[in-house]
Amino acid sequence: MPWDSEAEASTLARADACGFAKDRPLKIGFYWTDGMVTPHPPVKRGLRIVHGILQDMKHKVVAWDPPSQKTAIRVHAAFLKADGAHDVHKQLDLSGEPLIPPLQGAFLLRDPIPLLEYQDLTLQGKAYNEAYYDYWNSTSNDDAYTESINLMDYSAAVIPVTRADKSVDVFDHGYQPLNEVDRKNWEACKPFLAISSVVLRYTNLNFEDDADTYDGAPVGLQIVARKWEEEKVWAIAKIVDTALKNRSEGTVR
Repeated sequence: MPWDSEAEASTLARADACGFAKDRPLKIGFYWTDGMVTPHPPVKRGLRIVHGILQDMKHKVVAWDPPSQKTAIRVHAAFLKADGAHDVHKQLDLSGEPLIPPLQGAFLLRDPIPLLEYQDLTLQGKAYNEAYYDYWNSTSNDDAYTESINLMDYSAAVIPVTRADKSVDVFDHGYQPLNEVDRKNWEACKPFLAISSVVLRYTNLNFEDDADTYDGAPVGLQIVARKWEEEKVWAIAKIVDTALKNRSEGTVR
């Protein structure tokens, strides 16, 4: 069918979007890491919980290894700043709200990018979308982080899985970061996983943090389907959410 090979074709004509799980197991790809930033321990545990539950339910779970996230981040970030951040500041000016410190550098007011550069970004985004779609199709007969999902406008839902637990989600001091971004991300989880008391400093923010700060914080899992498949992702989310509610976390390691 056209929607099986064309990334921009709508699947809305399919009437069985929500009935797919009634007569056969689901096939779910697990995106353990995008190869750029490793999830923090509570998030990794949340993934393991859902992975184990789906296996116990006899659904098919496979590793997900799509096209590089680096391309998605580069193109999506360029789109966000293409107008020179004027729209962002226009919206903030309605309430007088300032940009939060981590975004101040990225969204400085500047001239919009040239039209031909924007057109090139559009073509790069289209090419990435098609490559991702081809990868998705390639997994259909085998025995996804948010940046790429945002770029391709895929359907997604988030469900609660568990909560951070300072006695379980301990910091791994032997972990070797994948890159400088991953190192910063990993160091950021130290304060609430293994250190009794520290001072975090970022721009003008100074605040006390300790092992109790994030203890009990919710951990969610994002379920993704392709564009136009909101009904499917909603149905899968209901299946997983119901399974989580029907089982105690202690049954999954």
